[in-house]
Amino acid sequence: MSFDPTDWLARLFRDNSRALLRFVATRADPVDAEDIAQEAWLRLQRVRAPEQLENPRAFLFQTASNLVIDKLRRQRVESRYLAQEMVLHDALVPGTPTTEHAVEAQDELAAVLDAIDELPTKCRAAFVMHRGRGMSYPEIANALGVSISMVEKHVIFALKHCRKRLHRDS
Repeated sequence: MSFDPTDWLARLFRDNSRALLRFVATRADPVDAEDIAQEAWLRLQRVRAPEQLENPRAFLFQTASNLVIDKLRRQRVESRYLAQEMVLHDALVPGTPTTEHAVEAQDELAAVLDAIDELPTKCRAAFVMHRGRGMSYPEIANALGVSISMVEKHVIFALKHCRKRLHRDS
């Protein structure tokens, strides 16, 4: 009996696609979850000898995790770049705050981003979905697979952490 990579991949997809999507959605914006999961599947398809993988499911989930990390890093770089562009724009446009105020605002933004980065994964995801994307607690609970009460706790914890961090750094 020969190894059929198409059949093997179809079976692996059938058995793990929902779990992979939930896994990614807890670590990244649920809007991006399908794209990230799909990219993980594509990378698994490109493996030259998939039958030699010791644990194909673990390989798939680790690939997805790495893609999430890459996405978060890109978003962080983009956010900082946009903040710098805003500072530059404000410095060049008459009637805008002084450069000193712009630099202070940029420093405060960087401190907030750092504080958010320090949050546990699900807590960070809940906070970003609520405050950054305007999602309701029930929507977040559904996306993360947790209770509404847990979402409330995550958001409250994130707010307290950010306040404490900003006061400590000032």
